[in-house]
Amino acid sequence: MKAACTAAERDHGVTLIEKRDRLGGQVLLNRLIPGRQEMVTAVQDLINNLKNLDVEILLGQEADIQLVKEMAPDAVVIATGAKPVMPDLPGIEGDNVVQAWDLLEGKARVGKKVVVIGGNAVGLETALYLCQLGTLSPEVFHFLVVHRAEPIESLLELLNKGDKEVTVVEMASKLGQDIGPSSRWTVRSELKRLGCTIQKNTRAIGITSEGLEIESADGPGFIPADSIVIAAGSTSDNKLTSDLEGLFPELHTIGDAKAPRNALDAIREGFFAGLEI
Repeated sequence: MKAACTAAERDHGVTLIEKRDRLGGQVLLNRLIPGRQEMVTAVQDLINNLKNLDVEILLGQEADIQLVKEMAPDAVVIATGAKPVMPDLPGIEGDNVVQAWDLLEGKARVGKKVVVIGGNAVGLETALYLCQLGTLSPEVFHFLVVHRAEPIESLLELLNKGDKEVTVVEMASKLGQDIGPSSRWTVRSELKRLGCTIQKNTRAIGITSEGLEIESADGPGFIPADSIVIAAGSTSDNKLTSDLEGLFPELHTIGDAKAPRNALDAIREGFFAGLEI
């Protein structure tokens, strides 16, 4: 979207093709994550800019080699994003396994006891979303305190404890390496406050209907769970790049389609791509 805006501002005729029925891609996953909702505002700002710049937007249409050839553009920018990685684990096809992206999009539900596989941005932020389910919002907490509806001790318990029991399993020794230092501290602090269990240096080795089989420095282990959430990273979805290579005067691959990265880096890259055209 940023590449389209920038190119249009430079008086290029721009068509934006999106296979889904709405713009925003992975950034929209932030709408349910506490403290990340402002990212959705950034998407809406870009959409407003696209409309003001009269960019042609084709929703619900997937760009393929035939469509792009028919359009005969002078330049093509591929920003097809990424897709989640599914680790090779026994039992991963089970009914109790869901992808973090599906969960954050509202396409999947989980039980009371949840294990999240993956301790980087998606895993920790998904855990934060789950941990806050069932807690009091700041607005409700304020109302109940002002009106002395419940003893303060009871309200604090409801503020700090949701209705899910969440465990994050990460094979590395450090968490959130793809999150900025200040945001990483905030996310980890909130997870601790909400009672999330985090197991570092722990490898998932299998999934059963009863939970997750693990391997750590203490040896084999098992974490009982109703649901297993996969947040094991992402890989670029850039098949279109190889399909279109050499067919047009300019071809730019940006954002997660080039390599998985955070949203701000992707937006910046889109801006520079729009300047290069």
